[in-house]
Amino acid sequence: MVRGVHFDRTRPDTGHFSTNEVRDSEEPCLSTSRLIAFPKNHYKQPPNLAAGFSSLDVSCEGPVRANLVADSITASSFRIAVETWGDSALFEASATWVEHKATAKETIFGQFDTQTDEPPVAASTAPRARVTKKHLVQTDPVPRKYGKPFFFPRPFSEPPEVVCWLNRLDLTSSPEHNYKVRAFADGVTTEGFTGHLNTWDDGELHGAAMCWIAFPKRKKHVDSGRFSTNDVRKRTSPRPKTSAKVKFKQRFQRVPTVLAALNMIDAAGNADLRVKLSITEVDLEGFRWTLETWDDSTLYGAGASWIALGFA
Repeated sequence: MVRGVHFDRTRPDTGHFSTNEVRDSEEPCLSTSRLIAFPKNHYKQPPNLAAGFSSLDVSCEGPVRANLVADSITASSFRIAVETWGDSALFEASATWVEHKATAKETIFGQFDTQTDEPPVAASTAPRARVTKKHLVQTDPVPRKYGKPFFFPRPFSEPPEVVCWLNRLDLTSSPEHNYKVRAFADGVTTEGFTGHLNTWDDGELHGAAMCWIAFPKRKKHVDSGRFSTNDVRKRTSPRPKTSAKVKFKQRFQRVPTVLAALNMIDAAGNADLRVKLSITEVDLEGFRWTLETWDDSTLYGAGASWIALGFA
């Protein structure tokens, strides 16, 4: 397998990236990346970024592994990369990101990674692991729930909105283990919250990561929320495509930009993991979301978190 493909000619920042911009999906490699240019003279110093997966197509012939990286960040550009490792084959993936000035005080970004953070909640012993390149590959049964408390650098006046996006996953692939992973926040107060990365039932989660974005409730020109296929249909009634409309909670003066990424996946483990999120029909009132799979994959459920930005 090719180790990596990098496209060093920058393209404008749209908040979205797909590996198809760089290589064909039939030519998987361990790392696919390109440079993204920020709007000219928009930042005086490197901004903060938060990013999550909006689609995945990973082979079931080995562990399902995908990692999203944003690095080499300057005031004018950064590198976005989708990686896999070991004997995993990643055919295609896409990502969504949002950035803000490093000096911004109202919005806070963070990251929770089961690989680098403290031991998981409700685990009697930590699993053994062997090191493979940059990532830990856990070889013993692993906990089903990981949790970590986060504390804001300064309190909010009221409990803020917290958006969570999946940006790394390492799942067992087999007919006996379905792909199940969920990222979410609860216990949100003015001072912090608890982040969670969980699996359930027959899922086997060897590791995962999520970014989180916290901002004040009723922030002007900003709205957010969550949706899932469970809002429309039951898990026991899977279908290739599920779609519905979301209505904004606040009034926008201009059509906002809607950025969304996955926060939950529940798919059959007897085929490749294929899931895609699309946002369409955005207007002043809301937007349409679609979560889909294709070929022989079965998507029992999926979910995402979104942020709408209506700044002029």
